[in-house]
Amino acid sequence: MGVCPFCGRTAYQKRNGIVAGRQRFKCVYCARNYTLDVKPRPKPPVIPRVLNKCLRCGRETPNPKYCSRSCAGLAHKSYLRVSTKEERYCKYCGTPVNNPVRICRNCRTIQDKFDWSKRTIGEVRAAAKYQVNGVIRRAARQIYKRTGLPQICMYCGYDKHVEICHIRAINSFPEETPVSVVSGIDNLVALCPNCHWEFDNGLLRWGDNSLKATHLADR
Repeated sequence: MGVCPFCGRTAYQKRNGIVAGRQRFKCVYCARNYTLDVKPRPKPPVIPRVLNKCLRCGRETPNPKYCSRSCAGLAHKSYLRVSTKEERYCKYCGTPVNNPVRICRNCRTIQDKFDWSKRTIGEVRAAAKYQVNGVIRRAARQIYKRTGLPQICMYCGYDKHVEICHIRAINSFPEETPVSVVSGIDNLVALCPNCHWEFDNGLLRWGDNSLKATHLADR
């Protein structure tokens, strides 16, 4: 019997046929075939195992940070609990506000009572970072609400949800036009979402008798 060149075992080496006139053996331990003329391989050096301490429980572990997945998960959850929310302040007066809110209640009340005749379209667009026409549309909703007109669609009579629509488009006015003129009551009409879409896409015209008569009758 020979010595297995792979695992170094001498016992339980079985004969496994003849190859090129040489007896072949099979090691029972590592299940590899070899012949007697094969030189035994040196055993690989034993690398000492380095043990680290778990960052959460302090146990010795060969892993670089945590001893198990449970310790890693609990450690990451604790990091999430420690993290704090970013503090936000009102962009007008600097008062602390909740995270989703950018304007405090006092400044919001002042904006609702703002005199839009003193600001032009150009000034509003220069101050807005994005959605430059959003301020003008908000002013239109405020002005329409002050008039006390019914919140119903002036074309179909739907009263569950209405949108305040500009009869003449905002982009058709020059930059020096005051917001009170663009969003004046003579240029506003309440429409449901479906009629509003039809009006914006040319399927419903302001010159239609039913739409114009209903608007003038409610005024």
